[in-house]
Amino acid sequence: MASRTVEERFDRVEEFNALLCAAEIVAQGDWDEQFTADLRDTFKRYGPHTYLSDSQLQQLERIAAQ
Repeated sequence: MASRTVEERFDRVEEFNALLCAAEIVAQGDWDEQFTADLRDTFKRYGPHTYLSDSQLQQLERIAAQ
């Protein structure tokens, strides 16, 4: 599936922000930390119009579930 925006993927933008915050708190290792930092920077720039691929969402959920 093609990338969709945060507002298309989540009922409320706050749900994405909560997921990202959770991932940032528990991120372990350079890759996970850089991934969440990059995603945060992109979200700060584009807000709910941030594009998020299926793979990115899976990685974000994986990190947050640690």
